[in-house]
Amino acid sequence: MSLLTCRLIIFCVANLLVFTAVAQPPANQRSQKPKTPPKRPKLPEDPQLLSLHKEFVVKAEKLAVEYERKKQFDKAREVYESMVRLVPNFAAAEAGLERILGNQRSQDRKLVTVEADQMWQDSGVNLQVGMPVHTEVKGIWKVVYETGPKGIEIPKEFQQRDSRIKLGSLIGVIVNSPTELKAAKPFLVEHGKNFTANKTGRLFLRMYDVDHTDNEGKVLVLIQSTFAN
Repeated sequence: MSLLTCRLIIFCVANLLVFTAVAQPPANQRSQKPKTPPKRPKLPEDPQLLSLHKEFVVKAEKLAVEYERKKQFDKAREVYESMVRLVPNFAAAEAGLERILGNQRSQDRKLVTVEADQMWQDSGVNLQVGMPVHTEVKGIWKVVYETGPKGIEIPKEFQQRDSRIKLGSLIGVIVNSPTELKAAKPFLVEHGKNFTANKTGRLFLRMYDVDHTDNEGKVLVLIQSTFAN
């Protein structure tokens, strides 16, 4: 069965799944009645059509499981993501997607040292577009400045592109060549957080600062993902 066929199957049975996969509320809320009960779709009255719907569900889940068994995790992930988009509360699809993402996050790992007093530093890791990346960051570094009453002029390339990025933050970029570093848009790299690679390329890391030469210290960054070759 092709992936396109699977998507059509999922679309056809979305109403049935919404009806059968409504999540149970927390124990402390089960006695409370919602103000506006959700509307449930009407199931097909035709026994043959209902049977066909059930057959579609079984085939869709079997296809995802088959992709997992063959270690075709990208295809399995795409099936589960399609199911979750159509049926957010479908427990089997959510569990399958979390399983796939966990597998992809832990396929490869590398520990990298990032120095505070250096510009962009090559992590040695090639990331794959669309893959989840998990990072763990440990260490302390110091931002050191000496300035007169006029303060420090912020270069254009550092004028805020992302309000979450603060002075001294760990930032990263994904590029295909070091020549792209100056124009690349940096993103925040946080401890214990995930991000998705927006392109296939090399990951570079550094401290977010105007002048790196007077900084001190370093951090260790553990990168977990499915690396590209």
